[in-house]
Amino acid sequence: MTDPRPHHYRFAHRELARQVLEFGPRVATPTPDGGSLLPVVTQIWDDLGRALPPEDRLPAHGLDCRHLSVDGHHMLLVTLPTPAGATEAHFVAAVHPQGGRTVRYLTLEHALDPFDGTPGTVLGEWTPDNHLNHGPGPSPTAELFVAAVVRLVAPKKRGPWRR
Repeated sequence: MTDPRPHHYRFAHRELARQVLEFGPRVATPTPDGGSLLPVVTQIWDDLGRALPPEDRLPAHGLDCRHLSVDGHHMLLVTLPTPAGATEAHFVAAVHPQGGRTVRYLTLEHALDPFDGTPGTVLGEWTPDNHLNHGPGPSPTAELFVAAVVRLVAPKKRGPWRR
């Protein structure tokens, strides 16, 4: 496993996270005309690349995004170019949980098991203050990542003995 590539890492963990958390829930909410944010996301990728040394720049091949609504939660799901280094993300999701006031920014990061070296994933989250590790993530498919995100942001059900 190699170290994360600066372009890939900074895009998913710094620049896109900063912008999503700054713009808030409207990033996760589909536009009435069904427009795509892919041109905006690609522009962020390209602008970041222009600020890096030429040897650190990566093409945007594989970069994609789409809006989803799952169980009342609105999200922008971003697919990143295939990760090659530790902590590079397969996917990120800007999620506006149903009934929530803020957006959450979650990542599915490429990882290796420290004991046997098998590949895996880690479910992470960026807040305005820090990075949270939510533990092992699912296999790196969009459907499984979305399901893990929904489980994470859904209100926890209380036992029948509580109101």
